[in-house]
Amino acid sequence: LVASRQAGQAEVASSVLHNVGNVLNSVNVSTSLIRDHVGRLSSSNLEQAARMIQEHTDDLGRFLTTDEKGRHFPSYLSEVSQYLSHEQGYLLNEINGLAQNVEHINEIVAMQQNYASVSGVHEKVAVSEVVENGITMNAGAFSRHGIKVIREYEPVEFMTVDKHKLLQILVNILRNAKYACDESGLAEKEVTVRIKGAGKERVRVEIADNGVGIPAENLTRIFSHGFTTREHGHGFGLHSAALAAREMGGSIAVHSEGAGKGATFILELPLNPPNLAEENPRNRGQES
Repeated sequence: LVASRQAGQAEVASSVLHNVGNVLNSVNVSTSLIRDHVGRLSSSNLEQAARMIQEHTDDLGRFLTTDEKGRHFPSYLSEVSQYLSHEQGYLLNEINGLAQNVEHINEIVAMQQNYASVSGVHEKVAVSEVVENGITMNAGAFSRHGIKVIREYEPVEFMTVDKHKLLQILVNILRNAKYACDESGLAEKEVTVRIKGAGKERVRVEIADNGVGIPAENLTRIFSHGFTTREHGHGFGLHSAALAAREMGGSIAVHSEGAGKGATFILELPLNPPNLAEENPRNRGQES
């Protein structure tokens, strides 16, 4: 039980590191491009042109109209202007991309710090907000593997939940969907995330992929401790997600038509945990 809980926490931390690493790769590429581009910029010809003008200050009009070299100055300056304008646009584009990637890293780190700081605390949140944070933490991996994320969100009530625990579940399922899509080898890889009501007091989050699917004999074992079909998998991720869902008064189920036909994970949670009043220290103090 302890190992599974730690594995769930490790999945979130690992997802943060993976995504920061992915963004850092882009940062490194942009930095290298900017450095190489600036290194190739040369001002020697422009300096030579400036010297020539200084040498002909007294007869600049004649130099620009009759001298063989001087007559090329207007067209040369026009070409230099266009070239520098193009280079400025290129470098600004790269620098803007660099700034966006750095901001993305800040957002990921800040998000993780926020969730870590509220672990174990119940808050009233919009389900879509936590789902979006889970997608953001996996955005780099989805992008790298060419996986399209489709959102189908229905309006639902706010829920009272331990956000960090919910994020653990979502990260586990989303990463599992990423692996399933990647192993399928399909050209068009898709993960569909749905949010919908499940009665008056419950909410359902469905994460469906068009990946490798799950054979019928594995459907009943998918959440078992230590069960995995990946070569380097540890079998803790989905098991810890199932435990966390149960602790929150909810459940996780999976549906698949079989190998090669994708899979859908269904998370159902109560909008208000039934044991919340018992867990609240203030309530215990009032009862005593």
